[in-house]
Amino acid sequence: MALKRPPFSNRRVVTEAEADALANRLADRPYGDEKVIIEPVQEILTRTTISLPQNTLREIEDLALQNKRSGISPKSVSAIIRVALDAYLKKV
Repeated sequence: MALKRPPFSNRRVVTEAEADALANRLADRPYGDEKVIIEPVQEILTRTTISLPQNTLREIEDLALQNKRSGISPKSVSAIIRVALDAYLKKV
């Protein structure tokens, strides 16, 4: 029994201009050399425990919920506290 070949209609047709553009882009690139992309160093987040007054925590939780619903940052309690601490440390 012969296998049925897939239809060619789902293949993308590459134009001659696209092929030339790809060839030009790759022409000056030596073999084996890859561009090294340096990613910014991310700080490692460390867990800690703090004690806050209940009213303060509720206000921060309400603010986080408002930020989530409106799509603005910071969207979590810990992110709000990080922003506040960063601002305080820059001021000191």
